Amino acid sequence: MELRQLESFREVVRQGSFTAAARQLHMTQPAVSLHIKSLESELKARLLERDGRGVRLTEAGKLLLEAAETALGSLVEVARRVRESLAPERGRVVLACGDTLALHLLPPVLGLFRQQHPLAEVAVQNHGSRVILDLVLKREADLGIVTRPPFLDPALWARTLLVDPFVLALPAGHPLATGVRALHDLDGQAAVLLARTTETRGLIERGLETAGTRLAVALESLNLEVVKAYVASGLGLSILPEMAVTPADRRALTILPLPAGIAPRRITVVRRKDRVPGLLASALLTLLARQFRGPAGEDGPEAGARTGNP
Repeated sequence: MELRQLESFREVVRQGSFTAAARQLHMTQPAVSLHIKSLESELKARLLERDGRGVRLTEAGKLLLEAAETALGSLVEVARRVRESLAPERGRVVLACGDTLALHLLPPVLGLFRQQHPLAEVAVQNHGSRVILDLVLKREADLGIVTRPPFLDPALWARTLLVDPFVLALPAGHPLATGVRALHDLDGQAAVLLARTTETRGLIERGLETAGTRLAVALESLNLEVVKAYVASGLGLSILPEMAVTPADRRALTILPLPAGIAPRRITVVRRKDRVPGLLASALLTLLARQFRGPAGEDGPEAGARTGNP
């Protein structure tokens, strides 16, 4: 069993097809197929089943994938630690986070980091929370900052950086601008919200459902800046994370406190438990903790369940 074969197998599973895996690995499709056949021959078990939608893992395939992830991840980790030991200040840190955090809250942290480690490289990747968690689990990002979901993979270490409440955003002249006493006052109102695929939207929807309130969602977007622009143009109200509201937004929109009923988001930094942070990742974690002054220490496994989906 060779490492290259395991890489091919893992990539076929990730991509869902032999052709896409070959393209990602810069190999030919027959070469990837040969790797899979060799593994199946050696293990005397079928690893993948093809269907109209791609490939599906067999029970044997699931066992091999778990072992392959562990073996390949260990090699990646060793290579990273060797590189850092040879030139600790010239390393690279991959930080995955959402657009809002990258735009409004990360610049001071990254500025300080660059002052302290001028030879280091920081790659900031912008994605939704679900993609970020996947990148960290796959070791494709050293650190991730997410809206904490109800449950985290036990392979992840997590620390809350800040608790971010929601506010109500209204276009100029909206009838509710005089005040909202309860979530039920929003029932039936036209709204512009974050996309349904986001953790933040899920948190909002659960709060509204519990309150028996339903918004008439006219538009949705993955980008909060787009949501705010649509609200300003009069297309509907919105429920926004407070961190996303700038002084300019407060001049363009009517921003009101949101009545009780929707739990605040817990903005959480995550990394793999089995990936010991090097000098640069540790320095970035320290700066994040100082900037946001979140609770000290690792979050307990019950934190997400206690507060819902922040």
